[in-house]
Amino acid sequence: MQLTDIQVSSGGIRNLFSTLINVGPLEKTAIALFIATSFQAAFLTPYVIVVHGERANLFTGLLCAISLIAALIARDKNGKFFTNAEIAVAAILTILAAVSGLLSITPQASLFRGFVVVSSGLGGFVCARILLRTTDRKFLFAWFCTILVCGILLVSLIGRVFLADNVFQLLDANPHPLANRLFILFFGPLALLLAGQPGSVAIFLTLLLGAYVFFYLSHLRSGYVIPILLATGAFVFGKMKLRHFVWLLVPLIVVGIFFVRGLDKAKFDPKDEPTYYRAENYPFSWHIASQHPWFGIGLRAPRDAYLENYSLKYPYVDKERFSDSVRRVVNSENIFLTFMAELGFPFVVLYCLGIGYLLLQLVKQARLPVPAGSLNPLALLLPIGAGLLHFLVLDGLLHPQISWFFHVLLGMIPTEKISRSK
Repeated sequence: MQLTDIQVSSGGIRNLFSTLINVGPLEKTAIALFIATSFQAAFLTPYVIVVHGERANLFTGLLCAISLIAALIARDKNGKFFTNAEIAVAAILTILAAVSGLLSITPQASLFRGFVVVSSGLGGFVCARILLRTTDRKFLFAWFCTILVCGILLVSLIGRVFLADNVFQLLDANPHPLANRLFILFFGPLALLLAGQPGSVAIFLTLLLGAYVFFYLSHLRSGYVIPILLATGAFVFGKMKLRHFVWLLVPLIVVGIFFVRGLDKAKFDPKDEPTYYRAENYPFSWHIASQHPWFGIGLRAPRDAYLENYSLKYPYVDKERFSDSVRRVVNSENIFLTFMAELGFPFVVLYCLGIGYLLLQLVKQARLPVPAGSLNPLALLLPIGAGLLHFLVLDGLLHPQISWFFHVLLGMIPTEKISRSK
């Protein structure tokens, strides 16, 4: 079935959903769990504390693990959904995370964190490969993501006006994880827009405006900068005409002037904690990893002991203040540095090679003409790129509500060997 033949009407919607209804009970269960897990990851509702005193989001991690198992049970036994290399990489990363946790001085906390990282990442990737294997299912997921974006923005903005002191309080502990979810979930409206779905232009522009209101109220600099970088990427890939790029860039610059003027002046101070902490963690994370190169120190393991023989490199902070930040924050606030220090060089190198291979496949596809009715590769490339950029200032993959959606998008990237087998 071609998506160009589908109209937004009762008959068209019935045709779309018939692809999900006319499946066996095992696959229906897997799809239902996938939808439920995605909803919970988007809104963190319901939220259950599984282990009191443990900061890891184990409840979402468990949902991801259950969805993973259900998808594997429901898969077509005659189908090929993964390459041998992908299976090997997944197995090695899981073993490395487990060994890192066992060797850590805080094994329980590190193992819980490792479980969340593996279950959410592997769960999202596997569920996407098995349950979103056809074009019509991918577009159904795009509509679902669009609904989730709309819901997140409504809850955030209405909550800010009537119930909370900020735009993230009802949905997450701080604005960065919520902003990252929005970046990734914008796959939905972007996929519909690039496919020319009816009403997609109005939907995309409305949600983009709502997202910028969210970013403005949350005072996130990355929220303003990353969409500009993505628009530039679309222009570079030839998916946006010059005049459209200019029309988009001019209002963004105007909005940016008001955005920057409204920011707290402390955000531009080199002595501000987020600034000095993230800058200093490049050499400090390397310092830790060089002493534990194979398995790291374990996720969420204390780092203050490594300050004794460490000399600060960033000039605008003293050791006492940085030490206090290290004790409170614990991680690197950059997922690649965190993986390097806490899981070791083999883990971060292998994971980055896997991501790099998938992105290379996606970039190749984005440069080719898009067949009618197909998902535009740019709809995956831009949100994945936004997520990766944001991971430079956020330990995003330690949050299962982010890792789930990020790896779902990665799982939707068709590799050459898988595509040939279908």
